[in-house]
Amino acid sequence: MKPIIEVKGYSFVYENTTKKVLDNVSFVINEGDFVGIIGRNRSGKSTLCESLVGILPFVMGGSWEGEIIVDGKSLNDTKGAGATDVIGIVFQDAESQFTQETVEDEISFAMCNFGYSRELMRERILYASEACGLRDMLDRSPFKLSGGQQQRLAIACILALQPRVIVLDESTSQLDPVGRDEVFNLITKLHAAGSTVIMVDHNIEKIAEYVNKVLVLYEGKVVEFDETHKVFQNKEKLNAHNVRIPQITDAALQLKDQLEITEAPIRMEEAKLVFDRYKREVGIK
Repeated sequence: MKPIIEVKGYSFVYENTTKKVLDNVSFVINEGDFVGIIGRNRSGKSTLCESLVGILPFVMGGSWEGEIIVDGKSLNDTKGAGATDVIGIVFQDAESQFTQETVEDEISFAMCNFGYSRELMRERILYASEACGLRDMLDRSPFKLSGGQQQRLAIACILALQPRVIVLDESTSQLDPVGRDEVFNLITKLHAAGSTVIMVDHNIEKIAEYVNKVLVLYEGKVVEFDETHKVFQNKEKLNAHNVRIPQITDAALQLKDQLEITEAPIRMEEAKLVFDRYKREVGIK
């Protein structure tokens, strides 16, 4: 697998402060990964996302050590510009990012700023709106969409630029279950189509269901980064860093001997198979 993002000994301090929000962080994300970033509040998740795309420190300021390499280019050398064509980021509050009167104009806005031709813009608008389920809403106001639709529009705006990496910083936290499912289903399709996805989310069950790797942050440090099913086996370590494991995993770990398993399930369909087998063996209907 080819690395698309390499973080090497990266530390970050906001202006007018002395505390390291990120402290000697190192990890590698390969092309095609779907990485979930989890951790308690103020663990450094948003700071990390904004650093990956060069907003920090090169736009918003701050001091840092180490380096972040995106597609083989160090952001230290490009002053953050090296991430522009590779990574797109979607923030928590989609509505606050909108400035245009229609969905179509909103999708085209960034492309206009980059000087895309009208023909290419039209092609990308159709592609992004279709991919995000907004094809029939191009004439609608972004401010009259549902929460889930607004987040899908925010993703469409990024998707129109066709970045290879999509970063979502708690983009489902303000949505109801329907809107949250809309976003997760969309991101899953984009990942299956070849996008590398980095997603910050507090919904542990959704993270366990969808991502293939999990990065755990605690007080600015990486305390775990591995395949999803491996990370969620270590209940004691995660709990010690204020992160819970999926409920079905917790239940299976408590019955590990009875279930005769070496690894607890992390997804509902896996758990159902394990517990159904156990019920048959003990004669529970």
